[in-house]
Parts: sequence; structure tokens; C-alpha cells
Amino acid sequence: MISTPLAIVMATGLALTASVPAPTQHDGKAVPVSTDLGRQVLAAGDGWASADGGTTGGATAAPEDVHEVATRDEFAAAVAGNDPKIVYVKQHIDANTAPDGTPIACEDYAVDGYSLDAYLAAFDPAHWAGQASGPLEDARKASSANQREQIRINVGANTTIVGVGDVQLTGFTLNIDRVDNVIVRNLRLSDAYDCFPGWNGDTWKTEWDNVVVSGSTHVWLDHLSLDDGGTVDAEQPEHFGEPFLRHDGLLDVVRQSDLVTISWSRMLGHDKSLLWGNGDGATADRGRLRVTLHHNDLVDLEQRAPRVRFGQAHVYNNVYRVTNPDHYQYSWGVGVESSIIARSNTFELAPGIPPSQIIRDFGGTGIDEEGTWVNGRQVSVLNAYNSANPGASLAPQVAGIAGPHLPIEPAPSAQKRVERGAGAGMLN
Repeated sequence: MISTPLAIVMATGLALTASVPAPTQHDGKAVPVSTDLGRQVLAAGDGWASADGGTTGGATAAPEDVHEVATRDEFAAAVAGNDPKIVYVKQHIDANTAPDGTPIACEDYAVDGYSLDAYLAAFDPAHWAGQASGPLEDARKASSANQREQIRINVGANTTIVGVGDVQLTGFTLNIDRVDNVIVRNLRLSDAYDCFPGWNGDTWKTEWDNVVVSGSTHVWLDHLSLDDGGTVDAEQPEHFGEPFLRHDGLLDVVRQSDLVTISWSRMLGHDKSLLWGNGDGATADRGRLRVTLHHNDLVDLEQRAPRVRFGQAHVYNNVYRVTNPDHYQYSWGVGVESSIIARSNTFELAPGIPPSQIIRDFGGTGIDEEGTWVNGRQVSVLNAYNSANPGASLAPQVAGIAGPHLPIEPAPSAQKRVERGAGAGMLN
């Protein structure tokens, strides 16, 4: 069922030139340069994930630890464990599929009498106050646990996952949890939808992120495409006067994770997108959550691109495009003890969205922002924010540092390269 793949030869091109790694080391061991995507490592100096030993994933995997996968169960088995391993995803895989290929519907996960109609009837605010509780809420949680068992894939340490050609994982949560040294490249991760949102008395609470990095270190995410697929939150109904959303985060970095580089990826059409640090009281995150975000194409992300607490985020040479002002909230969320250093990013904002809306303050003190272009001209976004918020201005300095990084391009030059080269399916 799982076999050793044929060699994969990289195509040449501008986007690839920016991603071809230089020789590096991990834990003091030299790792050679390779034209095989599975054997490639993060270039020295390419963002925070290159610090403190670098990120090599499964580049040193033995032949018996190199796998091709084409089903959900093959994928889950191949990425498990902490020995060096390379996993090539050969074709589209839907997480909500049984081993015999039969689709799994939300109703198939439901147990203990759960149904959405019964849930709505039980917890209608017309006769129920506060958060849902009791047997039907317990049934929802048990049903949600069944879905979690199927869709959440735990990735082991020292792993490289790459897509072969233009391939997609649908309905998965890729869970990089309490491990070190992981590379994920050239994959579309789409529509991690929640079958069983829960009512907390005010809003609907959803689970499942496309990718979550939790308590992990040395993670490189490159040439990915992340989106909501066929389940569009804006098209969902309202229940109890609140949108019945189906998605949580797009790519979260939380719980003392550290040394992460996110590069050359395309993220499309999501609400709560990039959350780095998941609590104002999570003081154990101090000194961690060091993340680099560069050369990414970020399209219609409504908020959190990123929202940062405690962490040191270097955000450079990204392209932000917002086409619908009715759904846009902000991009850079300045949270408690955050250090966001933003350099040479481009924003294409729909009419009616002012540059001051790019920043939102969530208890932070400052943001270090330079070289931003908005709708074809260079703009000091921080000055625009402070002018619009005279009673709550932010300082132009932060306590953190940018960390290692590749050369920063002028925003217009970076925009052209990002639009041509970001996203999945570009590497082979």
C-alpha cells in the first residue's frame, strides 16, 4: 500500500529560485542540497525556522522511511512517529472518506441522539439562557470527537510532507503538535469544516484549523494553498441570530510554538485566519512564537493576518488583496506583548477601506512598520492608524527583533514575484 516513490525533479522558475535551499545543518549534522523536494531543507537564514539548528524535516530518511500515499489511512500511518521520514502525497485525498472510499457525512459521526434540529430546539435562547449543557451538548461533543478522530492527522517529528504535482487534502486538520523539525510543502489544504459547532450562549464556537502548529519548533510551511473549499462561511445560515460558521483558524501557531517560517503560500477567503498566540494570559509564550511570514499571497482574509500575542513576527514581502469591504476587519492584530515587524508588504484594498484599517490594537503597545504600499503608492500605515485613533496610538517601536531573513525586496518587485509563484502546485 505504501511504496518508495520515483525521483521527483524540480522545475525551474522564478518562484523556485527563491525557495531552493542552500546547504544547512540540523543538530550539527550537515544535510546535502537535493533536487528532490522530499530531500530539500530550509535555506540558512530563511526566517525564524532557520535559527538554532535549522529545519531539515525528513531529509535524512532511510529508503524504508520514504512513502507515497493516496488514501487517508496511508497518510495518517506514514506521518506518524519521530524517525526521519518523507511522505509524498500523490493524489487528492478527502479526510471524510472511509477505507473503502465511501464518503462520510456529518450525520455518520453523530451519536447519542444528536441532530442539529434537536440541538437548535433544545438551546433556543427563547427558553434557554447561556451556554449549552446537558445530555444533548454531551452528545454533540461525542459526535465531534468522532469527527476529530477521522480528520485530525498528527504529524511526527523529523517529517517532510510534499505534494506531487497539484494535489489537495480536503477536510483535514494537519496537527503539528509538540514535535520538532517538520516541513510541509506544495499542498493545497482545503475546507477543514466542523460538523458540530457548539453554542456558547452568544456565538457559535467551531473547531478545526487547516493547519495548527501547537507546542512545536522548527516548522517550515512552504508553497501551500489554504482555503475553505466548497463550504463558504458567508453562505451559511444564521441560528439564534448568529452566523452558523463551519471553520475556525486557517493556520494557527500557538502554545509555546517557536521558530516557524511560512513562505510562498496562498491563503484565500477565510475569517479567523492566522492566530499566533491564543490567550492574553498565556505568559508561557513569552520569548517564543517567533514566526516569519514572507512572500505569501493573502486574499480576502477577513481578520488575523496575523493577530499576534507575545510573539515576535517578521512579516515581509507579502501581498494582501481585499475585494469585499463588507467582510474585511483588519490584517495586523497588535496583541498583548506582541512584536510585529512589517517590511515592504503590498495591500490592494477595495474602495471604502482606508489604510488605517489594516492595523487593529488588541492590547499591544506598538508595531514596527516600513515600506508598505497601498493601492499603488507607499503609505505609512502606522501613521494612518494613529491619525484615525488619536486616543489610542501605537508606538513605532517593538521589543522584539526580526530574526534571520533573506534579502527584503521593494514591495512592488515582491508583488510581481508572489503573484506568479506563490501557492501549491508550483514546485513540480
